[in-house]
Amino acid sequence: MGPSLAALLCLRFCVVQALETFHDMPPPVFEAEPKYPVPLGQPLKLHCTGPQDAVSYRVYKEAVEEPLNFSESSWESKSSVFHYPKADLLHAGRFRCGYEFHSFWSKLSKPLDVNVSGLYEKPLLWAVPGHSVPPGGNVTIHCNSSVGLDNFVLYHGKLEYEFKVIMAQSIKKNEAVVILYNKTEDMNGRYRCYGYMSGEPHHWSTASDVLLLSGGLSSRWCIIIHLIHVVLALAIPWESC
Repeated sequence: MGPSLAALLCLRFCVVQALETFHDMPPPVFEAEPKYPVPLGQPLKLHCTGPQDAVSYRVYKEAVEEPLNFSESSWESKSSVFHYPKADLLHAGRFRCGYEFHSFWSKLSKPLDVNVSGLYEKPLLWAVPGHSVPPGGNVTIHCNSSVGLDNFVLYHGKLEYEFKVIMAQSIKKNEAVVILYNKTEDMNGRYRCYGYMSGEPHHWSTASDVLLLSGGLSSRWCIIIHLIHVVLALAIPWESC
């Protein structure tokens, strides 16, 4: 005897409920460590954070042109952390991740771009009019590639801590130009730049040498200091001849 109508209806209800649960499952949070471009051969960690009772996790690499084989384009793990001791070209690209929950897979996370650096010669980085610019002045930062890179990204701050990403305002002849107007104190500090080819946006150059931008005094303060020096000089009694 086959299953009763009540059993079939119950089964149908369970399937519909499971599909609704799958539809409502929130996507995981996907992050990379480090957050800046990982140097070729250095450790890389991908964190796919889902609910505590998720069964397993899967990372997908999006294909640039043609679909990749499943074994090449995804990695599955019981842990939410995917650890790669030595990053290589396989780990450069755009990734998404998902988690398994009660035999269903969640929606995919937002895309995560993993950039691997050290694949091209480092760009040259310099500032005009110089490394020391008074407050309120303008400084132009140049990042130049000797190997024909056509895209550049400037980082402000220490990469190991908090940093700011600055996109180039213009690129001409393999050189990026970033102008900092009305310089303030928070614009001081360390700068580095990277370059890459537009056809391979996740294959980055070695980081440039550090450019240290400092403050100097504004012309107003220079005038005040000069006046103080004059007052002090007049206050000192002349020695008798």
